[in-house]
Amino acid sequence: MENKNELKIILIFTLLYLALFTLLALWKENYEFLFYIFVLSSLILLVVLYHKKIHLSIMVISGLSILGLMHVSGGNIHLGGTRLYDIYLLGGILRYDQLVHTFGVFIATLVGYSMIKPYLDHRIKHHPLILSIILILIALGVGAINEIIEFMAVLFLGAEEAVGDYFNNAFDLVFNTIGSIIACFFIYNYHKKQIVAK
Repeated sequence: MENKNELKIILIFTLLYLALFTLLALWKENYEFLFYIFVLSSLILLVVLYHKKIHLSIMVISGLSILGLMHVSGGNIHLGGTRLYDIYLLGGILRYDQLVHTFGVFIATLVGYSMIKPYLDHRIKHHPLILSIILILIALGVGAINEIIEFMAVLFLGAEEAVGDYFNNAFDLVFNTIGSIIACFFIYNYHKKQIVAK
């Protein structure tokens, strides 16, 4: 019952920010982000329908909701005339965009783990390096799908300036990898606790 209430709260929170940012994107005629909101809404529908079958915990679902909020905020909120996605958080090194990529693929790695965990052979479960390589490859595949979606926005919605150049794309891939590696350390510690508990 508690899980159902938590899920309802996450769903209401997510739908509220999506509705707000849909109105904002319509007002600003930001068709690129209307497209992304459509993609996000489709993903939310899949999570609502299949979260039990793909074994997603409340923590992972919350992470997905936060990721969605970070994404729509990044493209629609401007600080001092600069789009949030383009703001540097750390000198000239770390932009908000790269933070979102790191967190996004961190969450994607946890989703991948949640999906495959029930089907893992015990030899893989107890071999952290092999499991990490599998999870990183799954997460980087999700990151590649995201880049394809961004490419579609460039092709059909003229979003070249917002999406960025090849250098930006390469940086996205680097930060995707960092996010996935960090997630693997969390998963490894979780596994260790599971083994000790048995």
